[in-house]
Amino acid sequence: MKKRISQFPIKSLLLGMALLISACSQEGNRADTATTTEAETDTTMMRDDPMQQGAMQGGRMGGQMGGMMGHMQQHRQDMQEMRPKMTGDPDYDFALMMTRHHQGGIRMSEQEIANGTDSQLKDIANRTITRNREDIQQLENFTKSHTPATGDTASTMRMMQPMRKMMGGMGQGRMGMGMDMDTTNMDRFYASMMIRHHQMGNEMSREFLKQGKTPEMKQMAQEIVNEQEKEIKELEAWQSKNKQ
Repeated sequence: MKKRISQFPIKSLLLGMALLISACSQEGNRADTATTTEAETDTTMMRDDPMQQGAMQGGRMGGQMGGMMGHMQQHRQDMQEMRPKMTGDPDYDFALMMTRHHQGGIRMSEQEIANGTDSQLKDIANRTITRNREDIQQLENFTKSHTPATGDTASTMRMMQPMRKMMGGMGQGRMGMGMDMDTTNMDRFYASMMIRHHQMGNEMSREFLKQGKTPEMKQMAQEIVNEQEKEIKELEAWQSKNKQ
């Protein structure tokens, strides 16, 4: 009984301190609420969506298909890791995000070259790798030479929204933009994934063009949109000729 009586004030004190700390944290971190919510949403999607399940259970779908999903999962994780690096400078943040985005395209294209069977798609994949590597070099040169200005990260975070919309659509078993994920054929799967990947990059670029400051990055963003629109049409034409 004595022990219970002596411990009660200590427990009460600890509870009071916890409540005080919680209240202070809530007051001081209201600005981070949206980011926290986004992170929780991303975690839920990572747990529940079929792409994550496919990456974790690639054996059921075949190593090639599981590998492609694994590359997309890695791309999502790479983009999520960008959050702490965001500066609020639209040009600098865009360069960082597009670098990661292009790296994801390279990984997917390498998977198609290694495991796909269609010569036209392999040619597209090779061109994508070459172009993305050239862009990455230019983007990295920019981030090395450009001192980012402190700005509103909420604004530049909007460039990430296309990725989150795509992942949300995949959580419903679809690629978004009305496209189903075809996991029964490597070539068709690559075409669908790359179309959506390019659409995501173009949406990111268009959002940047509303915020961008430097002519160099704005010109590059527009060129990315133009090139990827051409490739989207080429991939869609391939899909029309290679339906199930």
